[in-house]
Amino acid sequence: MEPDPTASGDEPLAVRTSGVDLDVVEYLVVSLPDLTRVPDIAAALRSLVVADEIAILDLVVVSTSIDGVATTTEPDDVPGLSALVDGSEVPRRLLSDDDVAMVGAALPAGATALVVVVEDRWAHALTQAARAAGGRVVGGERIPHRRIADSLAASGALLAASQEPEDGHAT
Repeated sequence: MEPDPTASGDEPLAVRTSGVDLDVVEYLVVSLPDLTRVPDIAAALRSLVVADEIAILDLVVVSTSIDGVATTTEPDDVPGLSALVDGSEVPRRLLSDDDVAMVGAALPAGATALVVVVEDRWAHALTQAARAAGGRVVGGERIPHRRIADSLAASGALLAASQEPEDGHAT
């Protein structure tokens, strides 16, 4: 992250580059049974982009063969995903080869995953308030589905969230 060279010593450093708020960028890995399911996810991503909830900064599909060999497919080559990046200024190439290899190694044989780097635009009010108070959003992490389900069950709370299906993939 490059600090804003115009920021004075008394102001919080701006961490925006080309209009992207670098404090609220994350990656998501969406596991799918196969490539034919990607258009459904693409439609959901499109609705989030249109609603200005997220901005897509990078996107790639990782698939594993029955033998467990991982391959990548660019969004331009996947029905439904190409429309997300056509004519857009999605910079792509934020994900390194190592990032993609880690996703491929974690996928079960015959599975597909959509790896998407997003700017969480829904969080702009929070980052602006934090900066105005002299702070920053400095981290975040997803809590695993199983951990939340176990905690809610242990506390006796009703689970309104989806349950994990037998195949181990959260719905």
